[in-house]
Amino acid sequence: MPRTSTKPAAPVKRLAPDYRLEDQVGFLLRRAYQRASSNLVEQIGSHDLTAPQFATLARLYERGALSQNLLGRLVAMEPANIRDVVLRLKKRRLVATRRDPTDKRLVLIDLTAAGVALVEQLIPIEIACTAKTLARLDAEQKQLLYDLLGRLAEN
Repeated sequence: MPRTSTKPAAPVKRLAPDYRLEDQVGFLLRRAYQRASSNLVEQIGSHDLTAPQFATLARLYERGALSQNLLGRLVAMEPANIRDVVLRLKKRRLVATRRDPTDKRLVLIDLTAAGVALVEQLIPIEIACTAKTLARLDAEQKQLLYDLLGRLAEN
């Protein structure tokens, strides 16, 4: 079995010596998202929902029936991902599909009564999870964070 050395590794010459992963916005956003998402899943996990599934249900609750394409854009999901989420939610009878009465080519997705009841049960939990995630920020910092994230998301 090979031995591991206890000597410190020799310094390696790097192309970008000042680069630190912790200074990269994508890394920080991913860590913040992971924290927020884990706070939510920790609370809603007993309902067997993922954060993207909850976002889908919540958006339908806010907006009513939507085409799958528009729903995917409104929850920032790729078409294949929103399709899978909708199929899983449909299998659980939390959403239903129907033809758009004004454009028969479109299939609309909407919450079922069970979906509405679940979202109404989970919204206060999600609000509490957001508060927990932002607990270390004062009101001004929270507003600034929302403003900055909104600007980044629009890009």
